[in-house]
Amino acid sequence: MNISGTHSANTSTGFRQSTGAPPFAAPVPPAPPSGPAYAGFAGPTPPHRTPWWQRGGVVSKLLALTGGAVTLTGVVMLLVVVAGAGLLTPWVRVGGGVALSLLLVAGGLRVHGRPGGWIGGIALAATGIAGLFVSVVAVTSFYAWIPPAAGLALAGVVAAASVALALRWRSQLLAILVTVGVAALAPVLTDGLSPSLAWFLILLQAAGIVPERAHRWIYLGLVRTLPAALVAAAVLTQSTGYDRALAPLVVAALGLVSLVVSRGHDDDLNALGFAVAYLPLLAVLPQLAHQVALAVGLGAVAVTVAVAVVCRPLHVLRVAAVAGVTSIATVESVVSLTTGSWLPALLMVPAVTLTAVARQARSLIVAGVAACFAAAAVATYLVFAGPAALSFADEATAVLSSATMVGGLLLTVWAALAVSVVQRLGFDPRGVVSAVVGSIIGLYGVTAAVLSFGTAVGRTDGFHTGHLGVTVIWMAAAMSLLAVGLHLPAYAKVALGGGLLLAGAALGKLFLFDLATLSGATRAVTFIAVGLLLLFAGSRYAQAFARRGTSDIGGTSDPSGTSDISDTGGTRGPAIAG
Repeated sequence: MNISGTHSANTSTGFRQSTGAPPFAAPVPPAPPSGPAYAGFAGPTPPHRTPWWQRGGVVSKLLALTGGAVTLTGVVMLLVVVAGAGLLTPWVRVGGGVALSLLLVAGGLRVHGRPGGWIGGIALAATGIAGLFVSVVAVTSFYAWIPPAAGLALAGVVAAASVALALRWRSQLLAILVTVGVAALAPVLTDGLSPSLAWFLILLQAAGIVPERAHRWIYLGLVRTLPAALVAAAVLTQSTGYDRALAPLVVAALGLVSLVVSRGHDDDLNALGFAVAYLPLLAVLPQLAHQVALAVGLGAVAVTVAVAVVCRPLHVLRVAAVAGVTSIATVESVVSLTTGSWLPALLMVPAVTLTAVARQARSLIVAGVAACFAAAAVATYLVFAGPAALSFADEATAVLSSATMVGGLLLTVWAALAVSVVQRLGFDPRGVVSAVVGSIIGLYGVTAAVLSFGTAVGRTDGFHTGHLGVTVIWMAAAMSLLAVGLHLPAYAKVALGGGLLLAGAALGKLFLFDLATLSGATRAVTFIAVGLLLLFAGSRYAQAFARRGTSDIGGTSDPSGTSDISDTGGTRGPAIAG
């Protein structure tokens, strides 16, 4: 019994009654929270949001960049507009522009090293360098004081100085501002878009590779490529012959170099820049003569694919860009060569090549591009070697040739490679569906190739002889499928079904088509060949089943081909001696 505790409680109660204090109240449970935070806890204080115009010197950047743009515009006006008004002599105008540009560069060098002078120094230096560049463009294109080669050399010196300063300051913004300023204002000095403007912009594109590689300046890669590519594509009609293709080839080559030297970082922008660099080349191929387009297009494709293979592995986006531009260039080159019966074979060549590459690299993108080529090749192939051309002699002699023979063989090779690619990529692990589809496509290609060969050699008689070979090939393929079913139990059902169906098709062709179409001697040879194949296949099939039966029994030899059956249960069991 807790006497002390009772005594303390009584004493406390008496004291509160004597002093007039209210008795102890029962404990009250806490009220549920009425807001996101409990009473007495106001929660974290939201961070103070600085207005956008006060963040990181936004106002100073806007003022400096705008001032640079306005100043550079003034330099261009000094070089061109003042000349139209007849004010000052050309030497004074050009000298004033160069002097002002040099002063701006000197001011940028002086300001950049001071506290808070980063953006001001970059803006001043970029404006001055761009002013020097457009001054060189003016004396080359507008005033024509120096030949284009000398003008490009001077512009190269200015571009090299710009690159050196950008590398020293580690400023991607400086290089971008120079490129944008020149691209925006130089057309005023070159009478709009012209080949000379394209070459000046190509020079800037080439100069930007060094800092992009040194510091991984991904935005510079796209900014320096876009103006050169667009202008080079826009001035294609102002050149002729190989000169028309020269600038697009240089832009594409620089894009390929940039793709390789910057691999492994920011693949989306680099892949986009590479695709943009190839736009002029893709635009010029249809405008060239057939032989020139074929040489330029296929040469560019070969170099691009070779570089991509040597410099692999490339990111999936870069592989997609390479596959896309080379595919379009290949199609344009092939179409420029011919639109006749050789077109399917020429389209099938890149399909076979890319399918082999996809098989080796296990690349879904390359396989997809190869499938697009194959689809285009098959669609055009059916125009020249469709079912009607394979069925009627008159139609066959009109369209079948050595070109359709080559196309049929390439179609068969592609079908075999495609089956392997589908299995390697995991779309058909067992390979049943792909094997069936591939076999049908390959069989059609072989049929068309055989008939094309016969028709090309012997016209109508060759067409009939070709059908003899086709029937025999069909039956031989059916027998091969039956043999596959015997040796590969996992595919026994599919192989057996396919073999029997193909054998039935061969027999149907023999009795319904060959018997009514072929000449007497050809018909007789066909029947004899097919009959011998059936006899041989039936004999081998029976022997194979007999060997399988003895192996199932346990390896004992049974010359009669039978085995003892147990009296109880009716299942096969080992033979019992005696």
